[in-house]
Order: sequence, then C-alpha cells, then structure tokens
Amino acid sequence: MGNGEHPLYGDVNWLLNRAWLGFGDRKAAALEAVGVNIKEHFVMVALMTTPMAQLELSALVKIDKSVITATVDSLEAKGLVVREPDPRDRRVRRPTLTPLGRKVCQRATAATEKVEQELLDHFDPTQRDVFLEVLRHYAFDEFADAPEFTRRLRK
Repeated sequence: MGNGEHPLYGDVNWLLNRAWLGFGDRKAAALEAVGVNIKEHFVMVALMTTPMAQLELSALVKIDKSVITATVDSLEAKGLVVREPDPRDRRVRRPTLTPLGRKVCQRATAATEKVEQELLDHFDPTQRDVFLEVLRHYAFDEFADAPEFTRRLRK
C-alpha cells in the first residue's frame, strides 16, 4: 500500500501525532546521552533565564503541577537544581540551576538542536520557516490554553 492509500493519509491529527512521537523519540535519545529527559530539559531551559516559583514554572512550560514537582525533584537529585527560598515569600521555593545544571542544560540544548536541525533539513529554508511559523502559531496562539503535559496513564 502506498502512502497515499493509507486510510489516515489525510488525517491531520494522526499526522501531527506521528511527527510528535518521532521528534520526541529522537530528542529523548539525544537527551538520554546527556543524562536528562525531555521534561527536565524544558524546565532547565526555562530556568536558564531566571529562577521562578514552581507554579510559575509549571504555567510557563505547560507541565502539570504534580509532574513539575517530580521533575524538579529529579533535577535536584542529580545536582542540577536547588530550591531556594523566594525573597518575597519564604514559604515559596524557587528552583534555580546549579553551575552543573547550567552546563548540562547547554550540552542538552546543543544535542537537541543538532537532532532538530537534522529533522528540519528535510525542508528547504522557506518551507522550514513556514513550518516553524505555523507550529508557533498553534503553540502560542491557537492552542496556548491546551492541556498541560501530565503523567501518562499506564494500563
């Protein structure tokens, strides 16, 4: 059966899902070599600019509160993040990258940029710009309020 004959050939959701899973698998493999997972990398990238309360972090990277706690716990156990008291409210903890965390984040970002570049090299530059513009439109505008990343249900 040729691709054009596949029953889901025209189903945009199915196509996006296949692309999402494929990109995710490649990115996860690149990050595994550095010692972090995808959610940890999202958190570290966000923390590169400024420490912030976990609730702010959760909202920024669109990771559910329960998952952000486990993700920060894991980063803390690896020595990549420390939780510091918020100067405005001592009850609030602000995850902050350690010097090692900053180095690991830079290595992880370089590894994922390489993988993403390899995948985006299938497009000519104009197609790539349009593809990324469309993705950004959906991520930041159309579906900005879409559900957060949560734990996967195990069956």
